[in-house]
Amino acid sequence: MGDLVIDGGLRKLFRKNLPEFHWQSIETGGVGLGVPDSNFCRRGREGWIEFKQTSGWAVTLEPEQAAWLDRRARAGGRVWIAVRRWGKGPRRGTYDELWLIEGKHALAARREGLRGTPGIVAVHAGGPAGWDWRRIAACLTA
Repeated sequence: MGDLVIDGGLRKLFRKNLPEFHWQSIETGGVGLGVPDSNFCRRGREGWIEFKQTSGWAVTLEPEQAAWLDRRARAGGRVWIAVRRWGKGPRRGTYDELWLIEGKHALAARREGLRGTPGIVAVHAGGPAGWDWRRIAACLTA
């Protein structure tokens, strides 16, 4: 249940549905503030991804996380934010979406949330079984 609270279970879902990737979880504690949750490599293409969850529109990046993603993107790194937006609402009913955001837009994502952020590359609806994992893989390693 701990992963569901922290990242919406995305870390496990990405590993399960993208088995051709080599994944490395990153836990730096107070040593490397802002370093993303996971590092990945597939066919010689490496990158970083920060996993988040929300039931609304906010992307809860800490200032250090947004700054790290922004700096790495400016240095030419492949960085992403994956946000699982899920819940139940009176108008929309039950929803379970995956939003992929380019890391170079981390500062905007922190400030504006999902509604106002440029760099949203893909939105997948229907829960993990409905998400297009081949497209997700292609986005991460493009």
